[in-house]
Amino acid sequence: MRSACAAVFIAVFVCAGVSRADDRPSLGLTLNASTGTHEESTGRQSVPLLPIPLFDLRVPFKQFELEVEGVPSFGPVGYDSGIAAATRSTKISYAFGTLRYRIPNTRWSAGLGALVYNQETVTKRTFPAACPGGCSTPQTVTITEDDRSRVGGMRYEIGYAIPLSEQRSLSLQVGVAPSMHATIHEMISSFTQTFDEPESSSQVDGQLRYAVRTRSVTWAYGIRYINYLAHFDSNGALSDRNTLVMPFVGVSFPLGR
Repeated sequence: MRSACAAVFIAVFVCAGVSRADDRPSLGLTLNASTGTHEESTGRQSVPLLPIPLFDLRVPFKQFELEVEGVPSFGPVGYDSGIAAATRSTKISYAFGTLRYRIPNTRWSAGLGALVYNQETVTKRTFPAACPGGCSTPQTVTITEDDRSRVGGMRYEIGYAIPLSEQRSLSLQVGVAPSMHATIHEMISSFTQTFDEPESSSQVDGQLRYAVRTRSVTWAYGIRYINYLAHFDSNGALSDRNTLVMPFVGVSFPLGR
């Protein structure tokens, strides 16, 4: 995923059941204040602070919970490219699904699922143009590089939940996607050139979440952390690395009675 992954990504739609609000299926939305760094071979840049909306559906049944989460196509978001006379912007979308098992008589849970990122990064570089014989006014030429990719893989999760009262809870989830794969499709407009470059990546993510349940909704507050690392398959060189910290606030609505 060759991008600033700035937006990335994440909503919290909360829990489900039969008689209690937190035991029923639910839909939710969170706003995530995404900030962090993006690194490529050209250097490291700061990701702009953005309020990223994320959507989530949770459906519990017995000791299990199915969660589907995602961000629709977001952007393009402009940011520092780290390259002189160049501008860059990224558009990204994200989808995640997991089946979570709550281990009986413990506070632990374990989950297995998959995640997918889609991204498009556009870099525009401006150079002085050659002007044989001299020019009355400076001339420039702009080269546009368009990188697109879809990266996905399996994600493994472990969680720990602490009930603080009937209405309040604190939970921690840590996920690992050890092997994800993508092919970067790169187009350079000025030269009408295209390249396809396979890459491999991995991700570690975590979430600390504090939830307060009322009669009709559940409010959630917390922070997320994402560390994504990708290398080119051909030579093992760094493709990109994204480290994000995302404080969030969200609300979810139980479905059914």
